[in-house]
Amino acid sequence: MTTTTTSTPAEDRHEIGARDASGRYPVAVDGKPGGHIHRFHGDWYARAHGDTEESRHDDRHAAAAHLVELVDSGATDQAATPAAAAPPQGIVPWLAPRLKPTRRNILSAGIALGRIAELAWLPEDEYGNTTGYPGSDNPWTLKCLLSGHHVVRWWSHLRGRNGDNRPRPEYRHEGCIPFEDQAAKVAALVGEPPTSCPCLEVTHPTTAEDVEKLLERAERARKADDADTLRPMLTQLLAPCPASSARAESMKTFLPKPKSKN
Repeated sequence: MTTTTTSTPAEDRHEIGARDASGRYPVAVDGKPGGHIHRFHGDWYARAHGDTEESRHDDRHAAAAHLVELVDSGATDQAATPAAAAPPQGIVPWLAPRLKPTRRNILSAGIALGRIAELAWLPEDEYGNTTGYPGSDNPWTLKCLLSGHHVVRWWSHLRGRNGDNRPRPEYRHEGCIPFEDQAAKVAALVGEPPTSCPCLEVTHPTTAEDVEKLLERAERARKADDADTLRPMLTQLLAPCPASSARAESMKTFLPKPKSKN
């Protein structure tokens, strides 16, 4: 039975822990586990242990305070051992479930996935689950193929600034191989990517013409809410391919042109 404490403000009853590898912050309520919170595109989300639904809030403290309310209402059992949360499922694993498969999101995801492959990163968490592209300013769990470590990065940092294409920080992460050895190992791992898809089961587009055809068909399927038709096209546009660099370069031609400063 949960004891309701009404005399103490919610902000004095919750404690937000350190962010884990998935970008979530555990929250203790009155010293006991209450759930977790996380940030996505500027909003904060709260989920109590055992719940499948999330609630949206303006800031982290409002999200944590909502978990206090859930504990007081008896909606979450603090005595239960929290089960490991299954990763949320999207239409395909290479696009985060919260991102709709719009033309712009598909292009951004394909470009990001192609570039991280060039940099010897793998979109994977510590349990071996594929982590979909989450947007440029959201945490993204990646596996460093140089060290085997799983770390949280942001695509906005990996893509560089002002078109320089240089990832920040230049040193990949704490615990990686020595900085002076990194460039050579990336080159050895990545090699010279092919310019056309060599895959046998799925043909991935590498020319602007083929990318455009698939984008148009995918947009029609999305608007028709036809997931079964959309899924294989997203697989062609986003799934791993040795020629993902060529695919990404073709995708860049469809991005909006930067506005002139004059």
